[in-house]
Amino acid sequence: MPMLAKNDVGSTPCAPNPWDTSRPRRLGILINPQSGANRHSLQAILRILDRYKPAIHRLVRGPKDVAGALTDMAAQQVEVLAVCGGDGTVHAMLTALFPTSPFAVRPLVVLIAGGTTNMTAADVGMGGKPVRALERLLAWSEGRGPSGQLVRRAILRVDCGPGSAPQFGMFFSAAGIVQVTRVRRATRRQAGSKLMRGGLGTAVTVGRYLLGLAMGRRVVEPTPIAVRLDGQSCGTHNYLALFITTLVRLNPGIRPYWGEGDGPLRYTAVAYEHQDLLLAAPSFFHGRPNRYLTPESGYTSRNIHEAVLQLKAKCALDGQILAGESPRVLTVTHGGEIDFVRL
Repeated sequence: MPMLAKNDVGSTPCAPNPWDTSRPRRLGILINPQSGANRHSLQAILRILDRYKPAIHRLVRGPKDVAGALTDMAAQQVEVLAVCGGDGTVHAMLTALFPTSPFAVRPLVVLIAGGTTNMTAADVGMGGKPVRALERLLAWSEGRGPSGQLVRRAILRVDCGPGSAPQFGMFFSAAGIVQVTRVRRATRRQAGSKLMRGGLGTAVTVGRYLLGLAMGRRVVEPTPIAVRLDGQSCGTHNYLALFITTLVRLNPGIRPYWGEGDGPLRYTAVAYEHQDLLLAAPSFFHGRPNRYLTPESGYTSRNIHEAVLQLKAKCALDGQILAGESPRVLTVTHGGEIDFVRL
């Protein structure tokens, strides 16, 4: 049985001969012990890895740990890189791999949902709890078990201005999304059940905000942003939400983009002064354009190559607040491509 099946793969793979089953893959695993799901599974994960000697694993707690671990794994010729952590750990891994990688050949990447939200892993990673996912990964790396699916995705590059190193990820957000994310983190810490700390809690939080907006309440503050898309100025407006992503599906299972164009980046924005929110919401979340989802009503979606944003408020990449002076100009572009293995 083949180890990989092709799916949406370009003509230049990151790793050579990814469908070669004649030998085991050299596997490296990054584990963030502070990520949500990992806090409950860490000892079980480490017991499995102690029995599986061929895999190299490193505990990482921040970007510096991730960068150091990747340099070590590159020296040991790791071919498949697994990340067992949340969206922030994935963001740190991508920023360490782009634009220059410590690897002579960029490895295939496997994402294990070891965090709390796990939006990136839900789209291009492995399903299931970390322990079960790790067992499937180890079997696959030896040529056993089900075949994997190779998915190539574009990566976002975010330049925060002079003196700042570029950041890489898959979901850039600003305006109300960042405000709600901060509230969600606070409520997650107070949640009494695992369900409410995960995707269900996120859906409940978003639902409460939508209900408040529909009732005309000021649940988030307007965020003025000057926007230029692919060299064309869109002016300065107050925004309720603005995001740019290369993910296909967002948590909790939504696809809020319906725009046209050949750009690799999906841009969606909702004006603060929007219309017909309840009527637009079903089509908005499923990415199905209707007569309510129009720029005139405050809803914009396009496939773009570049976005230049000038703003004073905080913004985030994969849930991590981007550092920098305020006000500032951010440039979001296509930062490269990477091959994920989905098992």
